[in-house]
Order: sequence, then structure tokens, then C-alpha cells
Amino acid sequence: MKHFSIWKRIAACLLFLNIALSAFTPEIVTPGRTADELTAMRMGIGTSLNIGPGSKLFHGGSLSLLADYDNRQMLSMILQDKDGALVVIDGGWDIDADHLSDVIQSKGGHVSAWFITHPHSDHVGALVKILNNPDRKITIDHVYSSLADQSWYDRVESSRSQLASDLRSALATLPAESLHTVKKGEELQIGSIKARVLNDPYLLDSTSVNNSSVAYKFFLNNVSILVLGDMGPEAGELLLKETGASGLKSDIVQMSHHGQYGVNRDVYAAIQPQIALWPCPLWLWNNDNGGGIGSGDWKTLETRQWMQDLGVKVNYCIKDGDQIIY
Repeated sequence: MKHFSIWKRIAACLLFLNIALSAFTPEIVTPGRTADELTAMRMGIGTSLNIGPGSKLFHGGSLSLLADYDNRQMLSMILQDKDGALVVIDGGWDIDADHLSDVIQSKGGHVSAWFITHPHSDHVGALVKILNNPDRKITIDHVYSSLADQSWYDRVESSRSQLASDLRSALATLPAESLHTVKKGEELQIGSIKARVLNDPYLLDSTSVNNSSVAYKFFLNNVSILVLGDMGPEAGELLLKETGASGLKSDIVQMSHHGQYGVNRDVYAAIQPQIALWPCPLWLWNNDNGGGIGSGDWKTLETRQWMQDLGVKVNYCIKDGDQIIY
């Protein structure tokens, strides 16, 4: 009996050592792949995404969430299918134009479709600069947006309304047949990427231009990606009411208004995302106004807790540079 007990103890010790050594096995991060991507592959992102070791989420396509140039919040996203069709969403500030152009050129230099959520500088400033550059080295087939009358921007946000006018002028440099006003419920096919328009702009008196964001639901390799732009609580509730939870449910979500004071928790609960995209720099991620984590009056920490509670498995944030999911 004593011999049997000793062997049981030895076996238990060996099992413990095996578990401990496995936990501390170093992970090699290959060039172009973030630790979060490897974490996602290790964890498996659920049955709908079905990520496993060695697999690719978009099977030859990619989603790129581009980093800001100057430590500012902004939204610049690129989707590419396996055959090279390129979709750009918003694009960031004017100072982000060079980096955005470089990335587009590295992907072939030809944009099949450019989608605009709303006319704020941190979303369309780069597009305005690119369109106004006669030496631009990229081509754009189609631009999709839904803009209100200029008088509305002048009334609700006079200090920043000039950008809406500048955007219209810049878009006019493209052929008229390239410009499209989207409508709620419209579906568009760009290569193997499908885009669904979820709403017409909500022209509200509260945080007006942010709330006028058009939400798009993209599908790439049957993975759904919900782009909310800068929708605030009011627009989020209207979107949920009109679209319903089943219409909002998506695998990946772009965090509204850069992850702070965007849509409410119940909207994210309806979306049920497994991956969250955060277009925010480190100071906003940490709600840090210079006095340390939590010293600002932004809502990012609260929103981060929501996403943790809702079971989001992987977060991609531009505080860590360009985020690319393959």
C-alpha cells in the first residue's frame, strides 16, 4: 500500500509540473500578427467565428483598423476580400491621409467603395484631403453616404459645419455616377463583401451630428461587422427599436463614439459581439486627462466593463497601432 501511495504522489507531481510548464511556454509573435490575434486563435471565438490554431477568420481577406497619427480619437477602417476588393470606412483626420493612402496603395491602390458614417473631421478629414489632392495615387470607384441639408449642419453645429460643405466640394471632384446616397434597408455588394444600411440619419437636437451617423453592417466571409460611427445614446435607442436585436446581432462591433458616451449597454447587449474594435488612443482608453487612469470625465472605463460583462473575448484598440485581423 505504501508503494502504491508513493506512485500516486509521483504521478500527481508529474501532472502538476506538466500543467505549470505548459502555462509558461513562451509564445512567438510573428511579424504582422498581434498578441491579441494569437490570443483569439488560442481561445476560439465561438461557434459563429470558429477560430482555431492555424485558421484565418476572413480566409484570404482582412479587416484593418488604422491607428491615429497624432494621439487623437478617429475612425479609419479597411475591409478587403480574398480577391482584392477594397472597402474603406470613414478614414480619420486630414493628418491621417498619408498613412491611409500608403495602406491603400499597399493593397493595390484601388478603392471599390468608400462608406461615410457622418461628416466630422476625425472621420472624413482624410477623405477630403485625399480628394482635394490632384496628385493622389489611389482611385475610388464609389462613395456612399447620407448627408443632411447644409442648413441643418449650420443650425445644429455651426462651429464645425464648414466641414460638411468642404466634404461636398471634395466629393464633387469625383464623377457624379460615383456618388451615392444610401437609404435604410439598402444592400450593396462589393466583390464578396456585402454592406447593409441600417438607418437613415437621425436628425436630432442632442449631440446632433454624432447621432446622425449611418450604421452599416458588413459581411466578409460570413462574418458580420457592425459599424456604428459616433452614434450616441439617443440614436442607439432608435436604432435598436427600428432594427431589433436580431438585426443588430453581429460578430464584430466598432465601438460607438470611440468607446465613450456612445450607444447604451442594452444596444451592445443586443449586438452580442465577440470582438470589439476600439478607435481610441491610450488616454481615452484609460479615461486619463493627465491625472492618471480614471481622472477624466469620459465613459470609456464604464464601457469597457460593459463589454467584459457581456462576454467580449477580444478587444482591438488603435492605442496599440494598426490592428489587422486576417
